[in-house]
Amino acid sequence: MSNIKEKFTSLLSGRSFPSALLTVILIAAVVFVNIIAYTVTTAFGLYLYEKEEDDLSISSAGDGYFADAIAEGKEVSVIFCSYEKEVREHATGSFVLETAKNFAARYPDLINLKFVNAVTKLEEESGEPFDLSVYKTYRDPGSGEEYKFAINPTSVIFEYKVDDGEAIVKHNYRVVTDTSTQVGYAPFYTLDSTGTVTSYNGEEIFASMVRWVLNDSHSTAYVTVGHGETADVSLYNILSCAGYYVKQLNLKRESVPEDAGLVVISNPRNDFERSSDPSVVTEISRLENYVERGGSFFVTVDPYSGALPVLESFVSSFGITVASTDAGRAVVKDSSLAITPDGFTLVANHAEGSAAEAMLSASGAERGVILREVSPVTLLGNAQPVLVSSRSAIAQAGGETVNNAAPFVLAACSELPNDGGKSARLFFLPSVYLTAEDAVVTEGYSNKDFIYSVFGEYFECGDMPYGTRSVLYDTQKLENLTMGEARLYTALIMAVPAVILAVGAVILIRRKNR
Repeated sequence: MSNIKEKFTSLLSGRSFPSALLTVILIAAVVFVNIIAYTVTTAFGLYLYEKEEDDLSISSAGDGYFADAIAEGKEVSVIFCSYEKEVREHATGSFVLETAKNFAARYPDLINLKFVNAVTKLEEESGEPFDLSVYKTYRDPGSGEEYKFAINPTSVIFEYKVDDGEAIVKHNYRVVTDTSTQVGYAPFYTLDSTGTVTSYNGEEIFASMVRWVLNDSHSTAYVTVGHGETADVSLYNILSCAGYYVKQLNLKRESVPEDAGLVVISNPRNDFERSSDPSVVTEISRLENYVERGGSFFVTVDPYSGALPVLESFVSSFGITVASTDAGRAVVKDSSLAITPDGFTLVANHAEGSAAEAMLSASGAERGVILREVSPVTLLGNAQPVLVSSRSAIAQAGGETVNNAAPFVLAACSELPNDGGKSARLFFLPSVYLTAEDAVVTEGYSNKDFIYSVFGEYFECGDMPYGTRSVLYDTQKLENLTMGEARLYTALIMAVPAVILAVGAVILIRRKNR
């Protein structure tokens, strides 16, 4: 063995082994090991992650609302389904725990923290048995609808309970749970379609869930399906935080349920059904029946999805029409308020008018709303503008300018009175970007607060968690936040090329000095 080592050393040190060849071998080795490391991390999803020192302090956005609740003597229990030490040591749960403690410190007369072991069913502080099974089923006191929750060690329960000294007279609760116990606490984070964490939204979830349990009843938002709708997960999260139950609705099979507080039509690819025979029940006739009941609609469409004449006719009955040309739908390009070089990703501002001004006043969202690839709309009757472009914008179709009469109306709302004295309400936006994950989770724009203002002010859903802050992340897989072994393994893999490079450098320097 010693002879082999001596011969190898002699070969490297000898003049017969050129430095250029050694350099080539060194570079090849580093490249090869990097390829192996990249392949392994891609195949097994192992990424080096170090917890950042993020600012998890909470804002003053909810002070007014919570002060009113405290003045009324209300108290909300936040129940972790694991002991405090276990939550603190959990990579994703530790953030949630810190947020909970910040809320309890800011509102000590309102927030009460409890820790219960989901396996032993014992409360940490008292050591007494704690029945978690009562939180698995909830019957909404307003609608009477029954909802079921899964409870596991990473669940967090928000509870508001009132008794008269003898019996419980009010018991509102909401379970924020993650069905994937390998990750845990995922509902407190924003994930994109690949499961990658983009932000931590603990303050928003806490603020909205406390509001939820303090309210006695909640409307249901029905999201239509069956037309290729592509509702972003961010939209579902915002609906839930706005106080809605969220369900899907297939209008081919059923009418809009009686408990509906909102119908959401999000980016359909195919048109809705309509019949020339008024006696035939179709999707549109079911929507029209909901209009007669004074229903509410939140509708977004993709300018590039193609013509949807039936749906567009339904929207136009509210006095809102999408601009279209022989070359297709027009799309607004705004060079003065653009945030991308092509001008099609732009900042929209609130319009003048009672509806838009009420939304702006409620949300305080003065930073503008980011939109991408949005068509202008024209308004008639009761329709009101909500978002508008700058005066320097143009509208293009087929690569040609078709309209330069800016500012353009980019989003609108309208009321449609019916014979029963009720008015249906519709919010319409010809763009799919308003609720996109990378648009609502941002420090630069106010998409999330704007959507809350539509629900809270225009649809009169109730108090919204305006102004709550999110902690933005660099791209990281949520699963990796709980994989300590993966961090160490990845660090070791990535160290190998560095070691090869260092050893090679030493050899080359020594040869040069000789």
